[in-house]
Amino acid sequence: MKILFLSNWFPHPPINGAKIRIFNLIKQLARKHEITLLSFAQTIPYEEAEKQVPILEQYCRSVDIFPARKYSPRSFAGYQGLFSIQPRIVAQTYSPEMERLVDKKINSESFDVIIASEVNAPSVTSLIASRINGIPKIIDALEIGIIKNDYYDEQQFIRRIRNGMTWLKLREFTRNILSNSQICTVPSAVEKQNILKIISNELDVEIVPHCVDLAYYEGPFGIPKQNSLVFTGSFTYRANEDAAFYFFEMIYPQIKSKIPDVTVKVVGNTNGVDISSWPIDENVTFTGLLKDVRQTVSGSMLSVVPLRMGAGTRLKIIESMAMGTPVVSTSKGAEGLEVTHGENIIIADDPKEFASSILQVLQDRQFHERLSKAGYQLVKERYSSESLGLKFDNLLDNLSISIN
Repeated sequence: MKILFLSNWFPHPPINGAKIRIFNLIKQLARKHEITLLSFAQTIPYEEAEKQVPILEQYCRSVDIFPARKYSPRSFAGYQGLFSIQPRIVAQTYSPEMERLVDKKINSESFDVIIASEVNAPSVTSLIASRINGIPKIIDALEIGIIKNDYYDEQQFIRRIRNGMTWLKLREFTRNILSNSQICTVPSAVEKQNILKIISNELDVEIVPHCVDLAYYEGPFGIPKQNSLVFTGSFTYRANEDAAFYFFEMIYPQIKSKIPDVTVKVVGNTNGVDISSWPIDENVTFTGLLKDVRQTVSGSMLSVVPLRMGAGTRLKIIESMAMGTPVVSTSKGAEGLEVTHGENIIIADDPKEFASSILQVLQDRQFHERLSKAGYQLVKERYSSESLGLKFDNLLDNLSISIN
């Protein structure tokens, strides 16, 4: 099939969960289909994205990039967005240039299907796709639970009102987007229920989990450092900042009292966050954003995911397991993943329980090895990029049958 692939994230280098999913999906689809990629440049400068185009051209017939418009909620345009019926981020970051290029592409050649990949709440990418008539559309990897939970979990009155308006706009926007689409994919059963509760048409909602290319994580990357922990997650996402602070305030001291030489590496963007008053010491290292986390994660004895808020599925857990690095997570952190406590992951929601679980994994070599092997096997069976490709091939085959 000829696919027009619209991406909210420029997929290379694959430095976060969204980019990893999209890059792996493109690689898998390219085995059987012809791909025309139109993408926004997110998280890296446009000039740097341009240098990555030759890598993507190995899998795509053509690649076009547009600079993503920065979302600035405190700017004049951001405040104007308060009066828009669309979510503020859509109103401010909408790209007429991208829409014109999409129109040019579909008027100059034929496509069998449009895939609009979000790996988040629907935004400009899916809006542009939804305005195209006559071509079947798949909206990929929608996750609206973060905004929904921000509203329902908020206790402060003013913030709850503000979050409620955001959720109301997003809910209606999502419903309108999906009313002109044939298939919507979501990464988990939780997100499928979120979507089914707001749509009225007979939309096909399919669970297609986030996946990784196991070969990419094979290594070797060296032997894990004794008593070393790693936390991955950008602080631009409030749930990650909250999780890290919670870990250092409530959990880390308990571990340090038992293992004084324990070390922690925090991997992710901390720009704009003042960590000078955090309860940390010389054994804690903030690496900043890394383009390649493999050596850091695989060089750690244990990956910690102490999330207390947010929604969606955490590809960071799948990544860790793919490298044989055991994971201790909260229930919220492991939400949406088909994991089993005590078999391939440790789930702990109480700070004392979380700390004791970390100590157990660090101090019991056999238990550590068992979790490592079971986690890797889980990824191999359910979260490999090959399974992602097979699921999408089936979706495209069924879509082709239904429209012919």
